[in-house]
Amino acid sequence: MMEDIKEHFVEYVALLIGMAVFVVLLVIYRFDKDALLIISGVGSAFYVAWGILHYVLRKRLTRTIVYEYVLFGILVFLLLFTVFSI
Repeated sequence: MMEDIKEHFVEYVALLIGMAVFVVLLVIYRFDKDALLIISGVGSAFYVAWGILHYVLRKRLTRTIVYEYVLFGILVFLLLFTVFSI
């Protein structure tokens, strides 16, 4: 696992920075429901794009991996949508 992280360090740093920006934006716009929904959608889309790009660069992308990332992104968005809509 550590060798994988060392080999793809830049990719994981990009994911970490992207998720940190996502969390910061959620805190900044915590009182604006419309902005929170947009941020949630963009954050989920970023995660899906990152995951697919990560496997494309490894030349190991399969249809199952795409389904996994897309479904997980949709699930997270729907959970956040439900929470922010209340």
